[in-house]
Amino acid sequence: MKYLSFTTLLILLLIFPNKSKAQVQEPEVGIHSRDVAKHELSLNVLNVLIFGALDASYEYVLNDHSTIGIDVFSKVFNKNEDDDVDLSEVYAKDFSVTTGFKYFYKEENSAWGFYAEGFGMLSDGVNEKEVEKVDGTGGTIYLDEELEYTDFALGFGIGGKFVAKQGFLIDVSFGLGRNLFHKDSPDIVILPAVNVGYRF
Repeated sequence: MKYLSFTTLLILLLIFPNKSKAQVQEPEVGIHSRDVAKHELSLNVLNVLIFGALDASYEYVLNDHSTIGIDVFSKVFNKNEDDDVDLSEVYAKDFSVTTGFKYFYKEENSAWGFYAEGFGMLSDGVNEKEVEKVDGTGGTIYLDEELEYTDFALGFGIGGKFVAKQGFLIDVSFGLGRNLFHKDSPDIVILPAVNVGYRF
């Protein structure tokens, strides 16, 4: 019995000091700004540089896997309006507010990496549509008219967000949705984005 007690004590003394030593020798893992910060501000440089539209976003980090956000779009910088070549005409909308939820796949990262997104967008603008009209002789003619609309769309997207240790980020995504209510709105909405910003 004494031999068993001594052996048990010796085993315990050998195990616990080794565990403590191993714990002391483990390298410390640095905590970076991107891992603890919850707020993000960014600008869609694709829309600013190519289409002359302001497109700014705010996101809040809910947890390691998800964020919620809001995006505001406006064609305030469109200097080519009414010109023959107006790249901003790729968007029928003149103004929009979009809310979205992103789910990130990587477990070891804090809300960055590849993600899937669901969004809802309220927009208004002018959409060119073919309209049926009756001419002076009673016949039917078809004319292209610019029709104003306000509508709400639902959609989804995919993308990747990459955040530096200091908090600087780039977020590249593509979204596709459908307007639901107004007969004169575009059926499909497309949301390409190259956002550059900062997490703080």
